[in-house]
Amino acid sequence: MEVHNFDQDTRVQQARELFDAGLEVPSQWVRDEVMRSWLRSRENGLSPVDQVLRKTLSLNELPYLHDQHRDLLCYVEPEMRNLFGSWGAAGWVFACLEREGRSIKYFGKESLLGTSLSSGLDLSEQVAGTNGPGCALLEHRPSVVCGDEHFLHEFRDLACVAVPIFDPAGMVIGALNATKHYDGRPVGILESVALASRAVENRMVGDLSGAWVLAIHYLPELTGSPMRGLIHFCADGEVLGANPTARQMLELDILEQNGEAVTFRDLFSCSFDEVRRSQHSPIKVACHNGSELFLKAEEVPEVSSPVHAQVVLERAPAPAPSPFFAEVSLRPLFEKARRAFMHRVPMLISGETGTGKEVLARWLHSQGPSPKGAFVAVNCSAIPAGLIESELFGYADGAFTGARRGGAKGKFEEACGGTLFLDEIGDMPVEFQARLLRVLQERTVTRLGEEKTREVCFSLICATHRNLDELMEQGSFRDDLYYRVNGLKVTLPPLREREDLDGLIDHLLAVAASPDRPSILSPEARNLLRNYPWKGNIRELEQALKLGQALANNGVIEIDHLPEAVKANRFTALAPAMTPKSGRLLANAEREAVCAALEKCSDNISAAARELGITRATLYRKIKRFGL
Repeated sequence: MEVHNFDQDTRVQQARELFDAGLEVPSQWVRDEVMRSWLRSRENGLSPVDQVLRKTLSLNELPYLHDQHRDLLCYVEPEMRNLFGSWGAAGWVFACLEREGRSIKYFGKESLLGTSLSSGLDLSEQVAGTNGPGCALLEHRPSVVCGDEHFLHEFRDLACVAVPIFDPAGMVIGALNATKHYDGRPVGILESVALASRAVENRMVGDLSGAWVLAIHYLPELTGSPMRGLIHFCADGEVLGANPTARQMLELDILEQNGEAVTFRDLFSCSFDEVRRSQHSPIKVACHNGSELFLKAEEVPEVSSPVHAQVVLERAPAPAPSPFFAEVSLRPLFEKARRAFMHRVPMLISGETGTGKEVLARWLHSQGPSPKGAFVAVNCSAIPAGLIESELFGYADGAFTGARRGGAKGKFEEACGGTLFLDEIGDMPVEFQARLLRVLQERTVTRLGEEKTREVCFSLICATHRNLDELMEQGSFRDDLYYRVNGLKVTLPPLREREDLDGLIDHLLAVAASPDRPSILSPEARNLLRNYPWKGNIRELEQALKLGQALANNGVIEIDHLPEAVKANRFTALAPAMTPKSGRLLANAEREAVCAALEKCSDNISAAARELGITRATLYRKIKRFGL
């Protein structure tokens, strides 16, 4: 015998009539989350008679939408296929939505729901009012919306069940949704959709390149189940990512609000060596929030001894793009850029000439979603205006005098399946910026002399030494193009403001030296390099060291072996080296303050740096300077 929920449906229908009339609705007639969404929908200016089901993206825009979320689809499609295999015969249709609420993939028979879940449909609450995926994305929790609970009339014969999907950094990146015709019966698919969403999140965490992978749960037998929390750590013990279960149990989001990296020692009372010795068996540990959870190592690197394991966990530096960017203070920015680029967020790298913008771009490519694809670099300031179109778009056979037989690909096509790096984009002619914007929006190009459009798919990194905000005010750079390329802005500091200059000098010396002719700097020459302004940044420093190595006697680079411009700065630079007695007393006092802070904080670098009111990078430099 079928049981129908007629009483509840009647109350919801009556509640909606009161709501539309502007009257008070009894609280027990409608669920709180539905009422909140109704109020937001009305505040957004929506009308119940609005229609959105046929307002989808154009065929030209869809390839770009799919390309933007290719990685999410790779994780979600297998789960959607499984769900449809189990529930499709019961009339359910499944869709994946990206974080903004647009449908990017669906499984099901279109005849059941018309176009309600077709790719490109915007189901965000701001556009479609109260509905399952719109509420799930906005409130960051599972949502069930049935019948008259929908704000728009055109959804009122549907039942929607949606669960948000969180990435390893705890950000909502999409949602899984199940929809069918509503017949008044309670829906029983929420648990299946939630398990599918959890499987997607676990696979995302599993693909992180963590050095330490731990499973947690409050029941030991569930540390090996799909219900477990998963958390990855870098080699130095910092949290690389975690699934929502781990984040909830450890209250990670609260810890991350202070802006500093969260480490193993911040979370657990035990040492990692205790977990490692447990041989993949769960052990009970006390956590920072007062809870007690079972912890199990899933992946542990081979180490020579427990002592070595602890040293690696506490002291190993976080990975950086290259020794060009060894400064500790820059690493959180690089990790943020890497994570964003993995999701194909466009990068905008700014910095003075010679600061290493292309070095960073190549590293992001190597860490990004398509590292095996081509890295195609284009210097926008070096291409003559008359050749930009043929260089970037390519050309057909016979398109112009001197054209290569058979035509040629442009840079956009060459970058397909890889990364396009547009260097000095601030120097691109204004008249061509509109053409570039169209390519980035539609992801298609037409070669010079052809009418055929070709799809292009690439990740985008742009770089500039110019102030694009000022160029926009002057009308030299399009606002709409700026917002298209500036998904995340990374600013590289000039060499004169960096704190890792000594390490960078040593790296460049080692790279340029031949095995049989190693080079070192005399103390006077090194001090001179430390105090030179380096207007050409890393590029200028490289050339100075190459000259010094070429002129050095017995492998020792003296002041006379450096470029004239650097030597001209010698008297200003050498002054700090002549330390009077008062300077020595000040240095001794500074050393004692550093020692005291380290002792007080039990050698915790982050805590000691906070105690002294300096950055961790500065503290590391002082430790090295004082021989601690």
